[in-house]
Amino acid sequence: MLGPTLTVNAVFDRAARLFPKQEIVERLDDGSIRQSTYRETLGRAAQLAERLRRAGLQPGDRVATLLWNRTAHLEAYYAIPAVGGVIHTLNLRLNPPDLAHVVNHAEDRFLIVDASLLPVFEAFRDEVRLERVFVVGEPPNGAGYERYDDLLTVGSADVGRERMAPDTPAFLCYTSGTTGRPKGVLWTHGQLAMASLALTSTISFAISRDDCILMSVPMFHVAGWALPYAALLVGARVVMPGPRPHARDMLDLMSGEQATFAAGVPTVWHDIANLMEANPGLWSLSPRLRAVLGGSAAPEALLRRLERLGMTAIHGWGMTEVLLGFQAHVKLDQFPPEERYTWLAKQGLPAPFVEARVVGDDGREAPWDGKSVGELQVRGPWIATSYYLGESAESFHDGWLATGDVAVIDEEGYIKIVDRAKDLIKSGGEWISSLELEAALVEHPAVEEAAVIGVPHERWQERPIALVVVRQGQQATAEELRAFLAERFVKWWLPDKILFVDELAKTSTGKLAKAELRARYRDQVWEEDA
Repeated sequence: MLGPTLTVNAVFDRAARLFPKQEIVERLDDGSIRQSTYRETLGRAAQLAERLRRAGLQPGDRVATLLWNRTAHLEAYYAIPAVGGVIHTLNLRLNPPDLAHVVNHAEDRFLIVDASLLPVFEAFRDEVRLERVFVVGEPPNGAGYERYDDLLTVGSADVGRERMAPDTPAFLCYTSGTTGRPKGVLWTHGQLAMASLALTSTISFAISRDDCILMSVPMFHVAGWALPYAALLVGARVVMPGPRPHARDMLDLMSGEQATFAAGVPTVWHDIANLMEANPGLWSLSPRLRAVLGGSAAPEALLRRLERLGMTAIHGWGMTEVLLGFQAHVKLDQFPPEERYTWLAKQGLPAPFVEARVVGDDGREAPWDGKSVGELQVRGPWIATSYYLGESAESFHDGWLATGDVAVIDEEGYIKIVDRAKDLIKSGGEWISSLELEAALVEHPAVEEAAVIGVPHERWQERPIALVVVRQGQQATAEELRAFLAERFVKWWLPDKILFVDELAKTSTGKLAKAELRARYRDQVWEEDA
């Protein structure tokens, strides 16, 4: 039986009792820095919790947030679950119809929104049913909004000490909707508490009291990878970047606050590496800085660049349904130094208490030989076993989540994702991995970014084409890049076309928008086969 202390409430109560003087740094809208303490921030959160209860919030009610990574969002992370509510973080990069859908699907009662994000809300406001909307900042007069700070007038310091059962719902997050309508994932108090503890393990991210954590992962995405809870669990110093989450701003904070931990998708780290290489010596980073890359596969070339710049790269894998999945750094010390990046570029070993398997087309588990391909399936204490309200039940089998990723597992237990099932290219009855071609292309010194997609072909069913963004000041030709790829891939894997573009479409979470790219480039005119 799980004890009553395995809750989000216990995490915040522990932080308030044991680390009241620890610092929380926030960059404000004007770029200035404000310091506060755990005591001040969690005190405000206790007041918010009490006021939400007085406003009629009942156990299980959903409260939506449309906020940047600021202390007000951290307050909501605590306050809403503290009184039995469910925090529902809205992805501010979703389009208005999808935002309206998830608010209505979740049946949110209240919304806490950043003043700077009111235009985002206004775009779908008429399509949703919300009882009250609280604005962090100054709301426009006569618009039916309430000031967030006006909620924080009466509070109780004991709100965080209320007992919740570990299976009490606490957090609702929706997928980014890349394969259809966004689907909801509901986490309980116990699941978030266990994931937070797992983040402190040396075989995951080793979050500790000695860390200064830049909260660079959007808090609207996958519960901020549970980092807001893990930081408070151990009493780490926290830096909230506010409404300016761009690479240069992140670098300024990493340098100025001497952050020791920051995480993001590969595109964010790609931009950071570009800036540092273009401005040598401008930023002085902590020698203890761990750069975590997740959300999509990180190319080996990017991992090398970050470590040349003085960071320790940690490559991980997860998804909205998984929260905390794999890490690739766990056994690197047992491999020859010249193989380090080969292993680091894999998705890695499962986090504590997470299990993974690869299931072939025949329904059987594939052997750990690094060659047998199948669908990646995972299960674990914080991994979803269903979607909110029972949607898409076919994604779950006897406690296992079918991820939709195609992968292999090698003899060391390292998982390598070959591709998303929908992104594999089937040509002449054989499979081509778009991920492997993309990773190879970005190793070319002239290539900034690359996407490889399959497009219809009358004879071969599909053929790959590559879309390439060239680095500023560099040049490359299609023939040169094809020859570069030919050094490591068989001829029939090589893209039939390489098109140079100014930019690549991306999803709301910074991943390549493959579906959009396939739709845009599907009508190719092919040369007749010789």
